[in-house]
Amino acid sequence: MFRLQKAGNLYTMSPQERKQLNLNKTYKALLDLLADHQFSDISVSLLCRKAGVSRTYYYRNYHSMQEIISCYQEMTIESYLRILPHKMPLNFIQLMTAYFQLMQKQSEETRLLVNAGLTNTLIKTFRIVYLYLTKQGMIKRLNNSHRNNKYFASFMSGAVISTQIQWLDQGMQETPAELGRMLNQLFFLRK
Repeated sequence: MFRLQKAGNLYTMSPQERKQLNLNKTYKALLDLLADHQFSDISVSLLCRKAGVSRTYYYRNYHSMQEIISCYQEMTIESYLRILPHKMPLNFIQLMTAYFQLMQKQSEETRLLVNAGLTNTLIKTFRIVYLYLTKQGMIKRLNNSHRNNKYFASFMSGAVISTQIQWLDQGMQETPAELGRMLNQLFFLRK
């Protein structure tokens, strides 16, 4: 994942790779802390100590702990969608199937975040990624009524995350592909 570059007798990471590594460490530390602490009880100092990063790093890169979650999840979702074997752009069913495949792998992380009261952070993150992927042409454009409605992305994000939470609570009985088809029916009133 990270390439080391030789600088003299030392191997170093690029600034982007170091930033990604620090984000990974900080996010994982936050999840570890959420397993044993209330979200409101986690201080910046505790998080930085657990992650092995400086407070300067934290304050230079983030305005809140919710932003760490958003940044990490945005990076994860975008990376996951980029490696899919499908031809781009993805249609809605492919997008939702891919999303739920990833969320199936991250079910325990999601449970920790939901239990910590961070559902709105998940909704916001989904919306940001959806809008970004649409703008980048990785997702097929929706019909005009949805594309022109400034609230559609917010509506869809809330519905997808709510569906995800219920799916997790019910033991992930449906496959990601089944969820993709169900959500396509709900959003676009298709059989």
